Parts: sequence; C-alpha cells; structure tokens
Amino acid sequence: GLLIAVFAASLLLTACPSPDGGTDTNPSSGSTGGGTTTPGGGTDTNPPDGGGGGGTTTSGPYTTTVTGTVTASPPGESSSINLPGAQVSALTTPPNPENQPTTAGPDGSFTLQVKHPGTFQLKVENICSELFTTADITASADGSHNAGALQLTLKSEPAGTDRYSITQKSPGSFKLTVKECVRDIVNNEFSATETIITAAAADKGVTASGMITEIVLPSTLRSIGKFGFAYHNSVSETLTIPRNVETLADEAFRAMAINSLTTPPDVVFEAGSRLRSIGNSAFLNSRLKDFTLPENLETIESLAFFNTRFTDFSSPGLLIIPSKVSRIGNSAFSGVNGITTVDIRSDQLRKPTTGAVPLGDALFQSTTGITEIKLPRTVYNSYLPEDRSRIFGTITLTPVP
Repeated sequence: GLLIAVFAASLLLTACPSPDGGTDTNPSSGSTGGGTTTPGGGTDTNPPDGGGGGGTTTSGPYTTTVTGTVTASPPGESSSINLPGAQVSALTTPPNPENQPTTAGPDGSFTLQVKHPGTFQLKVENICSELFTTADITASADGSHNAGALQLTLKSEPAGTDRYSITQKSPGSFKLTVKECVRDIVNNEFSATETIITAAAADKGVTASGMITEIVLPSTLRSIGKFGFAYHNSVSETLTIPRNVETLADEAFRAMAINSLTTPPDVVFEAGSRLRSIGNSAFLNSRLKDFTLPENLETIESLAFFNTRFTDFSSPGLLIIPSKVSRIGNSAFSGVNGITTVDIRSDQLRKPTTGAVPLGDALFQSTTGITEIKLPRTVYNSYLPEDRSRIFGTITLTPVP
C-alpha cells in the first residue's frame, strides 16, 4: 500500500509543468518532507509552512517525443530522397547524457525522446550528407513535436573504386556491392561485358558473366542506367531494389540469372518503392523467383519481361499490374513462363478516343501457362473485340467491376 501511494504521488508531482518548463513540487500545505522547486528551476529548502527538514527534491524535465523524416538532395536540386540510416540526436544546454541518439528507418522516419525543459536543437548526421542542425525547438508541454522533413544536402557521389566492392563468397562466386552515397548507376557501369567486371574476372581467373552471384544496392540509389547490371547470368541471391530508385533504364538487368536453373533470385522492391518506370527489355531473358510490381509503377516498356521465366510466386502464379500503371509497351510479357493469372488493376489503361493507345500489341504472346487475365470492365469495354484479340491473343479475359 505504501509503494502504491508513493508511486501515485510521484505521478502527481511530475504531471504539473511550471511556467518555465520545470516541475513544481511545492506542496500547498502540510509538507513534512523534502524541499520545493523554485520558478527558476533551483531548489528551495525552506517550505512556506509546516516544513519538517529532510533533503531536497530536484525537478524532472519535460520529455518531448520528436518525430520527423530525414530527406536529402544534391546541391542545386529540388528533388529529394529519403535518407535511411541517418543519426538524429538532441543538442541541449547543458547536455543531458540521458538523451540518446536514434537512427532513421528505411523510409527516413525517426522518433527521438528529448529530456529537456527549454529549447533544444536536432543534429542530423549521415556519411552521404553535410552535417545538418535545426533551428531551436521548444520543449512541448503536451509531450510531442513534429519536426517534419529535415532536408539535408548530399555530398558529391563517390568515384572510381569508392563506388563499389567485389568480394569472394566461395570459389568462383562473388558479391558486387555498390556503396552507400552512389545515387545513379550510369549506362553499362556494372554490366558483365564492361570494364569493371571483366577486369575483376580476369584477375580472379573466372568467367565474367558467371562471376557475380549477389548484387547489393545502396539506399541512396535513384536510378539504374541502360545495361547497368546486364548479363550477370549466375545471380542467385535476393536482389533488393531500394525504395528511392525511380527508374530502371532499358536492359538494366537483361539476362539476369539465366543460368540459375535451380536457385533463381527473388526480386524485392522495398516498401514504399518510388519506382515509376521499367524500361525496354529491362529483364529480358531473365530467370526470376518471386516478383511483385511496386504500387507506384506507371510504365512498363516494350519487351520489359520478354521470355522471362518466373518460379515460385508468393501468390502462386499471380501477377498484379498495379493501379497507377498508365502504359504497357508491345510484347512486354511475351514468352513469359510461370504465370497463370494476370490481374490488371489500372483503370488508366482504357483506350482513349484520341491519342496513343496505352496497351501495346501482343502483350502476352507465346506465353506458357496463363489461363486468365482480369481487368477493369471500363478497360475491357473501351477496346473493340479485334483490339482485345491483338493485345491479349486468345487468353480468357474476365472483366471485373
């Protein structure tokens, strides 16, 4: 009973902020214990009445829960990326060792507990950006503060060997890691037919196209250029496309894992993916395991998945075309294997009265296994029977509301 009473009393004492942000522990009457807190935050050991000696009681500071998102952009650019891994800490006067830094999550968001009664600043640090410090933030009496988006400035992209590393996993098997702070993969940069990979293969005495079995991409990556990672025939580990990537250029991953007959890689788009475009022949002649198109995708260009073989979907055989897709190019999925049902969820693929038709010809020509294509009734009705035949061939179409 005594413990409960003491705990309840302590809650009452810490729940009453004084005007300057301290905690008022001055009892109105009858106190026989410790001292009282003065408005300036000091300790007054002379109670107004009834005081009976004892020690002093120090005030507890506000605890403010600060939330926000860390973003960054190159110098002179307005477009930004989320910056996972940034360290966010509180600057207080005097410093409080109880205030521990936090790390921004995969989407750049953070939550930081700040114990301080007055104003403080946030310091944000990341290896890819300049040091950033906010303006003063006032401790919140209600215990929360939304810092919004903290916009950092990115440093220059690394060059040369600072952009990547190639490490051996087992005899003849290597991991290609593109390092943090790289934002754009240029055309042909890591293709198995270009200098970086062929030189490494010659040094190791292996075949360039079969050398790389794992590709690791940085959180700062925004785009992958033409042939960026083409012709890596033996990739078998999961390929994760970071959430900040917006474009996969033509033939970016052409012929990936074509020799990984028993262990094809998953292709995973991070949650909140900003990918808008998959270029021509981006995965042409590839062999992939699980594959889910990201929700923000807008265009799938011609031959993007031509002759691609899929295995072991998490939703067996179901390929979903997301609702924001507004164009699919000619033969985008021709010759695919491993899909049984296509679920087109975009109403933006309707045939317009004038202008370009958003669905290309022979989208699913010569496929193996597709028995049904679901599509919005509005899309189905916008095309004449001869249009549907040209686009979808003889596959059963199921219009849905």
